[in-house]
Amino acid sequence: MANFPYPIYGVITATDSSTPSTRVTLRNDRSGEKINVTSNTSGEYVLDAANFTNSYLTTDRVTVVVGYGDEEGTSSILLSSGTHEINITLSSIAESSDTTYCQPQDVLDELGDKTTSDISYERLRKIILRSEAEIDERSGTKFASTTVTDEYHDFDQYTSWKSAETLRSYSTDFQVGTRNDSMSTWANDKIKLKNSPILSITSLSRNTAGRSATDSWESLTEQTGSGGDFITNKDIGVITFVNNYPALGMRKVKTSYTYGSSTVPKTVERLCILLSVRDVLMSKGQGSQFDSIDNISLEGISISKGVSGSVSYFTWLIEEINRLWEIVGELEQNMA
Repeated sequence: MANFPYPIYGVITATDSSTPSTRVTLRNDRSGEKINVTSNTSGEYVLDAANFTNSYLTTDRVTVVVGYGDEEGTSSILLSSGTHEINITLSSIAESSDTTYCQPQDVLDELGDKTTSDISYERLRKIILRSEAEIDERSGTKFASTTVTDEYHDFDQYTSWKSAETLRSYSTDFQVGTRNDSMSTWANDKIKLKNSPILSITSLSRNTAGRSATDSWESLTEQTGSGGDFITNKDIGVITFVNNYPALGMRKVKTSYTYGSSTVPKTVERLCILLSVRDVLMSKGQGSQFDSIDNISLEGISISKGVSGSVSYFTWLIEEINRLWEIVGELEQNMA
């Protein structure tokens, strides 16, 4: 291990060309150890690899990590290269392409303008995805537009049923309220899709193949006035066939559609943010997932490594989450 001074220095520049005073972290990529310093008002910083707890090897790679608001930057060098100057120009944090209800920056803002130096962007992304899954599983729906491709349905007495138009009366053998485009009194004509509410049906087909034959899909059309093969109750996700009924059997209906909500309700966004904040702070309290051992403060509440957190703040957080769950439950009922 080397104990000789190995200063790393440079200037931090933001996207607007300013030189911010912000925390700069130096990480030993081999050992995972970190040290940090705050750059001055000219964006200048100095860190010494000799200050790592276990010092360093001349073969080590070190990385400078900077987070400032919604901007971040990193740069790495091999100590064997003899390089000491690392200037970093920050770039805006891109929105995650696979988080839907909120973004990592929303969570950082809620935590009191913390940055990706406090917790990595990728860890935030994973926490948000877990929060979104919790909302979806508890509500039983999606609060964003979601596409389903090739959802298959059997068509039998367990997966389909008769509409009022095809029901027979109790004592006679005639139809009650028969539609002109309905089939015989014995026909089941309704199926329920696996998700709702439905935003649009992209395609719906019936399988005309025999039992042992290769699938043969016939495209059906949605009724939009006169003509068409099926009607969609978008609120509850029920398809009613009015022409070209599927035959009984396995894999008799195939459909692609979008469901959920065209825009994410603000209450759902707020709930996702607070669920993510809860998980971040609990992780911080357990000393995991953070890139720094520094305390994290939020509105005067300080949560330190190894401490479960402020009772008063967490009480408010849980109460607010429960309140939002009630509102989201009402949203889900209204959607359905």
